[in-house]
Amino acid sequence: MGKSKVKTASKSGLVRTQYERRKRQPNEYKPKVAEVMYGKGITGFWRLYEIHRLISQGQHPNCSYLAEHFEVHRRTVERDIERLRDLFGAPIQYDRNKKGYCYTQPYSLPPVRLREGEAIALFLGQKLLAQCKGTPLEEFVENAMLKIRMLLPQEVDVSLERAVEAVSFHVDPLRGEEVEVAQNYRILVEAMEQRRAVDMEYYTASRDAHTSRRIEPYHLRLVGGAWYCIAYCQKRREVRTFALDRMESLSVTNERFEIPAKFSITEYLGYSWIIERGTPTQVVIEFDSSQVPYVCNRQWHHSQELETLSDGNLRMTLTTGSLGEIMRWVMSFGSHARVIEPEELKQQVMQELEKAQRNYI
Repeated sequence: MGKSKVKTASKSGLVRTQYERRKRQPNEYKPKVAEVMYGKGITGFWRLYEIHRLISQGQHPNCSYLAEHFEVHRRTVERDIERLRDLFGAPIQYDRNKKGYCYTQPYSLPPVRLREGEAIALFLGQKLLAQCKGTPLEEFVENAMLKIRMLLPQEVDVSLERAVEAVSFHVDPLRGEEVEVAQNYRILVEAMEQRRAVDMEYYTASRDAHTSRRIEPYHLRLVGGAWYCIAYCQKRREVRTFALDRMESLSVTNERFEIPAKFSITEYLGYSWIIERGTPTQVVIEFDSSQVPYVCNRQWHHSQELETLSDGNLRMTLTTGSLGEIMRWVMSFGSHARVIEPEELKQQVMQELEKAQRNYI
């Protein structure tokens, strides 16, 4: 019984570029825009250009004005000023007479230039995000794209929009009441920006119970039309996952927090199939030959190993704590997939199939 074994490549992680925080002479060093803005997002990117524009026009903006103008915390603006000065070499100086910032000599930020492939990717992304109309993301998408257009030449904008007319995307419908989820999303983004804890009432579906919680939000994640917040729960004294559509009465407190340096969202969800977490367990699934092309042509999980069997079937081995999510995924293949191990997962699938069968008797 010959077997050929193929291990799929794991997803490679992106390495953040680290910069030494040191004073530089104006224009001594200008890092690539992509390097500086990694992890900052288009909103932070746009803020730098807007601050530069206001200073260049001689408006002498100060931190209080900029914080109100951008609707962010004063400390966020201070970090933006530091990035302009330390990373872009901007000759920024605070003018005590004008009570605002100015340049001590003529200065310009590096221009934004896109290669053809980058521009196409950008506008394909725009088309994908346009599918979020009616969701909490709609306002943010419109604002982000407006800011992007302000930075790009007009000819790039027009020509590429014609190029992607033949492309469309399907986005899962948003779970929960849209207005409430959108409000919760905005509150949590504000809390993460200011590093402040949040009080809320949370509904736990498995226990059909409401509890009061104070959480420290670390990360927001969209999965299958549902928004989740990865946060430290002070009640349970551990990092947990909360669904935004089950949150009620959110309020940002004055209590500050810091995300532990050792926390990594990649490691936190490392053994998850999608979002569910549990005890890491080895799972073995066998697919019949009809599913081999479909299963082989996709990286389902970073730990997966695929093994082609002599009868043409395919065996997948992986380690995950998301047995509930794996069960639903296996069942979506119908008779074309079966669980080999663990026994616990096999029993769960059998019980679900028996319940489903009773619905047709």
